[in-house]
Amino acid sequence: MQLNHNLGLEHNINEMRKILILLLMGLSHITFSQTITEIDSVSYVMCDYLKNLEIKNDTLKINALYKNQLYPYLGKIKPSQTEKIGQKVYYRLQRNCVEFRNLLDRLEQPKEAVTRLTKKPKPEISKKHIKEFKNQKEFYYYEVTGETTRVKMENGKWTDSFPNKTSSNLTYKWINETEFELVFVESDNETRSNFSVKGDKFIYQILSKEDGYYLMTVNIPGQETFEKFKFYYE
Repeated sequence: MQLNHNLGLEHNINEMRKILILLLMGLSHITFSQTITEIDSVSYVMCDYLKNLEIKNDTLKINALYKNQLYPYLGKIKPSQTEKIGQKVYYRLQRNCVEFRNLLDRLEQPKEAVTRLTKKPKPEISKKHIKEFKNQKEFYYYEVTGETTRVKMENGKWTDSFPNKTSSNLTYKWINETEFELVFVESDNETRSNFSVKGDKFIYQILSKEDGYYLMTVNIPGQETFEKFKFYYE
């Protein structure tokens, strides 16, 4: 789905996997059930820690975040669940924490620039171009890695088709002249299925029509960040 969900979802997680493997090698584990509410709560604590972390070097900063926040949490989980829960925390942290998304972008620059705004921009699109958007059924966008994800948008249903043959299903409804609400349903894509849970919402706004693409923003309700991106058409 968009938002890359445009939020940098395809960042390389090799380092994350290494961390999880290390955790399996000697930490004492306490078995308990992790709900999405608990995982989100952990991500908010990690985000607050990151905001207050006075380390300028980004590599040292993310290492400190993992060592002091992620490691202790994963150390309480039974080995068979460590990697699964670790991935979920990693992606929900991206969703819930703008500071973490900014940090990942600095560590691994997206192929297509990401613009994050703290104030909602005003659309400059004509009614004619809005109508053309609504009549268009197929779009595409670029992942952080530069790969192309195809979108089919028709009759209130949105489908992302990824390069690795996986997909995501969502629904959408228009909430005003230039905005629609996208709601996550399901995905067999590893990144998307960890980033979102059923019912998660995203607000998309069409700003303008340009040559070959629509300029848009996406916002997660409750966050004061509007991510500007290009939504291409053919």
